[in-house]
Amino acid sequence: MNEHLNIPTEIQHTIDDIMNVPLDFVELPMTAHPKLPQFNRTIRVLNMEAKSKQEFIVLGYEQVLRDKETGEEINIKLSTPEWIIYKETWSYLLGSDHLPIELPYKDDITKKDKVKIPSYKYMLWLIKNDEAGFLQLIEYYLNIFISTRQEELDQL
Repeated sequence: MNEHLNIPTEIQHTIDDIMNVPLDFVELPMTAHPKLPQFNRTIRVLNMEAKSKQEFIVLGYEQVLRDKETGEEINIKLSTPEWIIYKETWSYLLGSDHLPIELPYKDDITKKDKVKIPSYKYMLWLIKNDEAGFLQLIEYYLNIFISTRQEELDQL
């Protein structure tokens, strides 16, 4: 592609880094699988399909097991429950401290609840207003997905 160019070493290193970047969006560590504790386990987000007019996102991922000693990936197919953020899916509105905002009830100020908002629109707002980067957003929602679907993810 660039054979006709005299590329300085520094730029060639950048090009090499780009060409060798992993094709997944993000990979996060998980707790050990209850039936396979001899392996390190991660979850790797591979793809994403967003439908703006329908306000939903489908995220494709896989669970990965690696030998604790060699780091070699082990070919054992693990459960992958569907990960979809629908129009009706909600999130907590986060404050500047990255914790859910709690407000008192209108009719009983002694009670509080967390502010809920539509996830899809919140994700767009966070990105468009530079409140979160794309990968930060995927990591945040991936952590929520793991915590809410842990039992299903632990199935063999």
